Amino acid sequence: MSKENKKKSAELGISGLNSISNLEAEIMQIVWDRGEITVREVHEIMLKKEMAKKKKGFIPYTTVMSTMTTLSDKGLLKRNNAAKTYIYSAAVDRRELSKNIIKSVAEKLLNSTSNALVSKFLADNDNISVDKIKKLLDEIK
Repeated sequence: MSKENKKKSAELGISGLNSISNLEAEIMQIVWDRGEITVREVHEIMLKKEMAKKKKGFIPYTTVMSTMTTLSDKGLLKRNNAAKTYIYSAAVDRRELSKNIIKSVAEKLLNSTSNALVSKFLADNDNISVDKIKKLLDEIK
């Protein structure tokens, strides 16, 4: 990722690995489902989904290619350069990425007000049991 892009993301309050766009998330879902995959295969899957929903305005191959390169630069995808065609695979699993994003957002948004916010949330939700809270805390750890 270029310094210019990192700066822009940082200005929005979230940077680098800890933020992904909707398109990046969609591509990651496909990669997680398939394991190893080429840009062309991802593009074909996305086109099939789009064709089922609309008649025109499909995603260009170059957009998928550049987005997968960005995901590789962010460390979210691994790119195998051994073959003539690049083969991509996930560098992180779904849980790890979700945990990183949630942690980043929580740190950015909650900062010093986290205790008050969590207390308020728990006070406003009568149907959250102590066991559910403990389970959530165990998952976070």
